[in-house]
This record gives sequence, structure tokens and C-alpha cells, in this order.
Amino acid sequence: MMSGLFLEDLYLGQKFTTDPVTISESEIIAFAEKYDPQPFHIDKDSAEKSVYGGLIASGFQTIAIAAGQWLRTGLLKGTSLGGPGMKDISWLAPVRPGDVLNTLVEITDCRVSKSRSDRGIVHFQYTISNKGGVVAIFTTIIMVRKRN
Repeated sequence: MMSGLFLEDLYLGQKFTTDPVTISESEIIAFAEKYDPQPFHIDKDSAEKSVYGGLIASGFQTIAIAAGQWLRTGLLKGTSLGGPGMKDISWLAPVRPGDVLNTLVEITDCRVSKSRSDRGIVHFQYTISNKGGVVAIFTTIIMVRKRN
């Protein structure tokens, strides 16, 4: 079912907010043990002795959380055709257990595809913040169906 926004509904500078997500210590460790097993992600004692002074989430987990926040909005349900990539990934501050992450998604490019007239290419810039400020920024490039 296509209940999401089509290319014609999207425009440059359009902004969307997501529901907040709280990240727990157990989630940080479980993700890192499987996908990014560095000491400052999986071991509290090692993390306390690291430059971070405590346990922090993997940057990849932070991006995955933001992507999940965006998908749960349902704004592209049935109209997203996936994407060819990401760009401009910056991890600006650590994410710690108990942090509440908020994500703002802004359209930074929006155009009809040059090779496929039934879709467009949209760049969504994610800005992820906790109470201390921005922790990460990245852009996804997504193909979005046109209405016709």
C-alpha cells in the first residue's frame, strides 16, 4: 500500500521531525559486540580509561537509530524505492547510555531522475541531537516514486 509522500509532495528545504529514541547501555553493548566490537563500545572499564571517559555507542548504531526513526514516520511508505548511497557522514559527539536522540530530516536536493521518468532522487540530511547538541549528521540519497 502506498500511503507515503510522492516526489511531487517533496521540496527543497522541507523538514521532518521524528519521535525521540532513548538508547540504553545494554543496546549499545549488544550492537557493538555484533557489529563494532571496540573496547569503548563493549567494556565499561576500558571505556572509562579511554579518551571518551565512559561507554559510548557506535556511530553506525547512531545512524541506524536515525534511519529507524525516519522509517517509522511512514512518510515514504510504499513510495521509497531504496537508495544508491549515503554521503557526508560526520560523528560530532559521543552518544552515551540514557541519551535521548532526536532526529531532524531535511531535504537538501530533490529532482526528477534523468534516467527513469517514474521517479525522483531526493537527498535527505539527518541531524541527530541529544540534550548536549548535535551528535551526528549524514545524508541519504533515496529514489522516490512519482505520482503518475
